[in-house]
This record gives sequence, structure tokens and C-alpha cells, in this order.
Amino acid sequence: MARSDDSAPTVSALIAQADALARASVLLKREGEKFAAWWGGPGVVTAPDANHRHWLSIDCRFLPEGLGPDSGVLSIYTDEEDGESGFAVHDPQARLPRADAPLEGEPLYAHPSPSLPPPDAFDDGDADDAYLVHWQAHCPMYADDIVAVLGGWHFPWPDGDWEQNRERALLAWTLDESEPWVEVWGGGAAFQVMQRVT
Repeated sequence: MARSDDSAPTVSALIAQADALARASVLLKREGEKFAAWWGGPGVVTAPDANHRHWLSIDCRFLPEGLGPDSGVLSIYTDEEDGESGFAVHDPQARLPRADAPLEGEPLYAHPSPSLPPPDAFDDGDADDAYLVHWQAHCPMYADDIVAVLGGWHFPWPDGDWEQNRERALLAWTLDESEPWVEVWGGGAAFQVMQRVT
């Protein structure tokens, strides 16, 4: 969709625009120094029933500033019966187990990183193939070592709901062990969990 007329922005101009639109995010990886989350296992904040799978428990201090609770632990579960939803449970007094605790699951470590908007963010359609390549090189979905992401821009799923979620707060999304990919939306005490499949 690149254009040759003089009004079309250059790739460098699009990248500069994307940098200005970048959102704060935290990449969760299996290696690092800042212990921030627990992957798998039974969950730190207990699920209300047995029909849910625990994916991720987050030390909320590592959520990007202004995004969700800033203390305690947020545990994310999916509903294994409907295959579409789930829930996130926050306990402001909870703490993660130690990273070396002999528990089922894995410790994850925080790596702050700017999140670039996908080409869908450019309403005028000026995001050309060169920007797509640039975005994919920086998008966690296309990396091999990222387990989950806190904050940042949401992914343009085939469902076609990208625009309606544009102003919503994405707290977390999982990458490892997909499908499904699990998203947590909302802030304060209200959370929505969505399972994505393609």
C-alpha cells in the first residue's frame, strides 16, 4: 500500500510517528533479574472454582504506570468450559512466591520495552509494507523468548475488533502455550478476560 506521490509520508516519518504513539509495556521472559510474575501452576490468588486454568500471576508493581492496580497480585484464569472468557482476581495483600520456590510453574522476569502501534493505528492508511516489517520486528507476537506482555498496544486479531478496543486498557496478554492467546482488559477492580483463537 505504499504510494509514490509526494504527499505520502516516508518510512522514517511513519516510524517517528509510531515512536510518538508508543505505549509503555513490560515483556515477561524466563530469564532476567527483576522477578515479576509466575507462569502456570495453581495461581497465587485462588480461583473461585475448579473449571478454570491459571495462566499468569503478576506482581502488580510491574504493570506500566497508571495501568491497573499498583500493589498486590493479579492472577489470570481462563474458563475451560466456554473456551472464550475467564477472569482476573486481584488481592492487594498477596505476594508472589520466591522465584526459587519449589512450586509448579515458572518465574518470569520483567523487561520494560516500548510498544509500537500496529499498522491499524494509522487511520489514513499511510502505513505501508515497510512499516509493517518494522512493526513485526518489534512486536512481541513475532518473538521467540517472550512468554507474556504487560500493557502496550493490542494485537490486530482477525476478529475485526481492533478499533473498538483502541482506547481500552490492555493489562496483559499471553504468548506462550497459545492457542489460545489470553488478554486481560480493564482497570481498577473491573477486569475482562478474553481468549483469542485464529
